[in-house]
Amino acid sequence: MAFKTDDIIFLLGAGASKEADIPISTDMIDNVNDLIKDDWRQYANLYYLVKSAIQYADGIQGKKDDNFNIERLFNVLNELIKKEEHPLYPFIGSWNIRLNEIIGDQNFHKIKEFQEKILAELQIWIDLNEVRKASYFKKLENFRREYTPFRIFTLNYDLCIEKVFQNKDEFIVQRGFNSERKWDYKLFSEYEESSEPDIYLYKLHGSIDWERNEETGEIKDSDGTVKKPNLIFGTSYKLQYVDPFLFLFSEFRYYLLRSKLIIVIGYGFGDEHINGLLKQSLKQDKNRKILYTSRSCDSDYLIEKLNCNRNQVIIEKCYAKEFLEKKLKITELAKHFPEMEE
Repeated sequence: MAFKTDDIIFLLGAGASKEADIPISTDMIDNVNDLIKDDWRQYANLYYLVKSAIQYADGIQGKKDDNFNIERLFNVLNELIKKEEHPLYPFIGSWNIRLNEIIGDQNFHKIKEFQEKILAELQIWIDLNEVRKASYFKKLENFRREYTPFRIFTLNYDLCIEKVFQNKDEFIVQRGFNSERKWDYKLFSEYEESSEPDIYLYKLHGSIDWERNEETGEIKDSDGTVKKPNLIFGTSYKLQYVDPFLFLFSEFRYYLLRSKLIIVIGYGFGDEHINGLLKQSLKQDKNRKILYTSRSCDSDYLIEKLNCNRNQVIIEKCYAKEFLEKKLKITELAKHFPEMEE
């Protein structure tokens, strides 16, 4: 075999689940636009003000792309809610006059309400109603037969991979929770040889079935979605200094620096903390390569985005489903490493 254990790792973004009918960030904004015209009419003025402010700020910076998405909306609402507690508050002469008119005497409670509406809707949007739609993830089992146990790092909150394999007792997906459903980082490294996991699944930004006890800080997973899931969502501070997030990002960095091939599916390179780790790994080893699945992306975009060499970039012109079903094979991946074949 050309590849050894941990030579290949995966990074999944929202696009990996799109063909399972899990909306990506821009789709979610479309949903908000529809709700604003109907059930959420009371938040319409607030929404349009925040949206126009974000786009105005982008315009000042010369950004031509439409970067308005659900996370940026949620992030701005987060910052507004802080009000006097925001570190920049002493430097602000006054709040936007239009904002004061919209929220009235509610003292920013309306912003909090709008934020909670979005979070509640988010759980509905990313809930996988029909497992068959995510069946293309089952092809990971075929790859496991060809290769060794492997590691998937995902930025998604959905349960596509978990639900696809939930009834397959002989195929183990390790997420880091013990028999009592409590978080235990040791499960990613300590196991009986006869029960080694087939996939190690690292959910870097949390999951809709994770719940944290606010008093003890203890985190557990559940059989389904929870009322207040533990997610890193809508914040510019994506690197959280609490477990499991600190451990998960530490593992991501560690295995990036061990890998020969980083397979990236459905990630739009919008998170700078993720991009920074990718840049570091590619810079440290010029033989390390990144394989990116995309219908529209070209090598020049990735070379500029990750500041890497052209020979480190492999583009597969396809979406997640086609790649997993037809192109995820050791023999195909090995072709990009002729020196290993020799």
